[in-house]
Amino acid sequence: MVRRVVSRDGTRIAVAEAGDAAAPVVVCVHGYPDDRSVWDGVAALLAQRFHVVTYDVRGAGESDRPRRRDGYRLERLTEDLEAVLAAVSPGRPVHLLAHDWGSIQCWHAVTSDALRGRIASFTSISGPSLDHAGDWFRGKLRRPSGWAPALRQLVHSTYIVFFQIPLVPELGWRSGAGQRVLARLSGPSVGRPRVADAVHGLELYRANVGARLSRPRPRAAEIPVQVLAPLGDPYVTPALQTEVGRWAPRLWVRRLPGGHWIPRERPDVIARCAAELVEHVEGAPESRGLRRARTGGFELVVVTSASRFARACAAAFAGTGAEVVTAGPLPDAEAVAAFAKDVRERHGVPDVVVDSHGAARVFAEQMAEHGEGGCVVLHDPAEAQRLRRAFPGLGVVRAGDGPPARAARKVLARARR
Repeated sequence: MVRRVVSRDGTRIAVAEAGDAAAPVVVCVHGYPDDRSVWDGVAALLAQRFHVVTYDVRGAGESDRPRRRDGYRLERLTEDLEAVLAAVSPGRPVHLLAHDWGSIQCWHAVTSDALRGRIASFTSISGPSLDHAGDWFRGKLRRPSGWAPALRQLVHSTYIVFFQIPLVPELGWRSGAGQRVLARLSGPSVGRPRVADAVHGLELYRANVGARLSRPRPRAAEIPVQVLAPLGDPYVTPALQTEVGRWAPRLWVRRLPGGHWIPRERPDVIARCAAELVEHVEGAPESRGLRRARTGGFELVVVTSASRFARACAAAFAGTGAEVVTAGPLPDAEAVAAFAKDVRERHGVPDVVVDSHGAARVFAEQMAEHGEGGCVVLHDPAEAQRLRRAFPGLGVVRAGDGPPARAARKVLARARR
């Protein structure tokens, strides 16, 4: 059931709710050129534990479309969010989960005073704060070492310049060219956005981007923030998304295999990552995944070899604070499968596997299903190549030559990338 919430300027916002009304509230905010349906898969999973709210931002879906450009400014979007929160959770802070322009507007909301005390946590996907982005570019361009990441992001952002041109982007959407280009860049997970949503949503860029990037006013978020950065995003580089520690002191970062529309590609991964932060903020112990996201280190390493190199790797990873699980003899596929099953049930999905018993593929399958990346270390170059082709979202590292301790240090350094 959809209801209408009226924002401060009279704009009507279409809001949908699911799950237990007494549970913690998770508000999902979509981006451009989507509507609230981008969250369908994620919301269905989260609604099993939480009270989930999705809404169409102004200009999209069933919500009103302002006639003036200034109706799309970030301040108006924050007022919409404020009206939604007042309607769905008037007496309790909510948890935000946002994507693309939803994240951009939520960054503005959580770093301003307008909603102070109303938001308990924020999980952001593929959408930086425009003020942070403007400051980030300035910092990068001051140092020669920062020019390369800044240039990469500028290449990813060329479409924003195109969106500033009068009338031409509108013509592209209405002719169908915009949908074709979007599908070519992003694949089938993008869906097929409605032309009206795509056309009206252009005003988000025109009303906000130039002013914010040219005159950034970066502010810190006082609440817990989790950044989910898809490594295959053609629009936002991981660096721009994740280098926000100075503005988010309580920060968790996960770099995920996947593209820009990862909420549609892997709703299970997004729901699990968001739920872990919500439950932790609500009082649960920090999960293994959250610890890894906070520290940037390794939590679980599996070593299925007794070679000197493998023992050196086990010592090197243990020195970082990781839990290291080693295997005895694994004589056949049945023993490999039993060991992998036991590790998953007792410890979880590993971050790194150092293998010479033929267990690499079984653990690689676990990592791919889990959807948060991982690293496999192998001696066999042919098997390493096969795994790279079969599991492009994983890091596959060949064991180094030379003294075992030095080779292990090289593997440790490569696994951190």
